[in-house]
Amino acid sequence: MDKKASLFIEYKALLFSMAYNMLGSVDAAEDIVQDAFLRWMETQEGSVKHPKAYLVKIVTNTCINYLHSARVQREQYIGVWLPEPLLNYGVDNGHERFETYHALSLGILLLMEKLTPQERAIFLLKEIFAYDYYELADIFDKSEDNCRQILKRAKDNLGKDARRFEVDMKVHEKMLHKLLQATSEGSMEDLIDLLKEDIVLFADGGGKFVHVKGQRLTAAYKPIYGRENVSRLMISAVTKIEAIPGFRREIIIANGLPSIISYSGDSPISLFSLEPDGDKIRNIYIQTNPDKLKMFKKDSSS
Repeated sequence: MDKKASLFIEYKALLFSMAYNMLGSVDAAEDIVQDAFLRWMETQEGSVKHPKAYLVKIVTNTCINYLHSARVQREQYIGVWLPEPLLNYGVDNGHERFETYHALSLGILLLMEKLTPQERAIFLLKEIFAYDYYELADIFDKSEDNCRQILKRAKDNLGKDARRFEVDMKVHEKMLHKLLQATSEGSMEDLIDLLKEDIVLFADGGGKFVHVKGQRLTAAYKPIYGRENVSRLMISAVTKIEAIPGFRREIIIANGLPSIISYSGDSPISLFSLEPDGDKIRNIYIQTNPDKLKMFKKDSSS
């Protein structure tokens, strides 16, 4: 491996982290990072004084352009759109990480859909990756004051929801286990007790179906509001999903948080994540679109 390629590898995790958190898509993030690599390899040796800044600028601007074009696709998407989940590690493999990337939770990625592409980029670089304003000014070809104003707009748009960036892992995992027990036992009372009154459940199926005993199951096309409605749906859905042949589930770490992945044999059928607020659950995220679960497929040969 030559010197330029080695240098790129050094920054690859950062570049992928930025692209994924901008786009919420693993494939798109990988494509953009690969494009940055090709452009980097075409530069003349020694022509770039600050390789890291150069590469981050390429990835960031490409992501912004991608998001502008992706909005049309999102509007045509069937049902609720959720970011594609990203696997960190499973609890059964000694917590061995697949990559040293930084992936925000699904709830935070969905929250940042409120921001413009540029606001999202500046927010991520400043608040998540700790970039200074002079670095932002160079990346976006703006003054430092202008970058400060854009960041302020981003924070204003997020409002009080910005506190959702703070997560207690132990509380999160404990709540996940309680929710799993309540739904598996069909305990409506216990389930309602875990949920905030104004809870929202988001489910992304991409319009695709799972066949179970002659029935076609698909994710709800619209968010489900309120703890009674969410509880009924959860218990009904879990009962049907557990009847799928070869059903099993395990707890993994996806997007930095404990999540429940369900399988039929080696094929993933759903990923379940939650977002706590104090001692209650404020949001639930369920991903059943097979196109967004392909990285969780088990290798039957291993």
